[in-house]
Amino acid sequence: MPRAFPPALPHGPLREVLPETFFVTGSVGMPRPVPVRFSRNMTVLREGNRLVLVNTVRLDDAGLAALDALGRVTDVVRLAGFHGMDDPFYADRYGAKVWAVRGQQYTQGWGSATETYFTPHVEMDAATDLPVAGARLHVFGGSRPEALLVVDRAGGVAIAGDSLQHWHAPDEFFNWPGRVMMRQLGFLEPHNVGPGWLKRSKPPPEHLRAVLSLPFDNVLPSHGAPTIGGAREAYRPAIERVCGVGGRG
Repeated sequence: MPRAFPPALPHGPLREVLPETFFVTGSVGMPRPVPVRFSRNMTVLREGNRLVLVNTVRLDDAGLAALDALGRVTDVVRLAGFHGMDDPFYADRYGAKVWAVRGQQYTQGWGSATETYFTPHVEMDAATDLPVAGARLHVFGGSRPEALLVVDRAGGVAIAGDSLQHWHAPDEFFNWPGRVMMRQLGFLEPHNVGPGWLKRSKPPPEHLRAVLSLPFDNVLPSHGAPTIGGAREAYRPAIERVCGVGGRG
């Protein structure tokens, strides 16, 4: 029997936000008594005729046609420890190699019913040779490892999972319960350190503080809008607040 993958959910168009760097906003739902939906993003890096997908979002048929017009998908990079549901789809469709941060898990279910649904091809750390030219990985420790992918193009591009977010306002992919829940939980803030990630992963403060010494001028987050230009200084207040006196805040 063919493997069943999560379906394509509503998403916007692929758009070039920086040279050879594309961005698409999609959506994800949470199964609750009252369904909650909010947005998530995928970044596509073009390397010649190769495409590297970061923070995958499954696209519909029209979106896949637009993706195929850009090049050939060869690699998938998973940065966030709580993401990854669409990685197996792209691995199956394109024969793509999936890269995940060392120590992350692809599991579903709870307790004794937990099972591994996918095993990445490569486990990455800061010393790994990456599938993107001029790229480096900044790894956050904690209970669920995560990383920033910092790429040497356009003044430096930091691609984030859940760590750096920029939901300055709800977008079209939020439903009403999603708007209410995310506002109450402190997610809807500009240039924010992800509050859910901080609470659940508990990254060491020095790993966050080190972000301010990384060479990037732009941030493409998994949640929220891109910050093009001046990104490191835009995120500085939130990072310093989290890393200030009193620990993680």
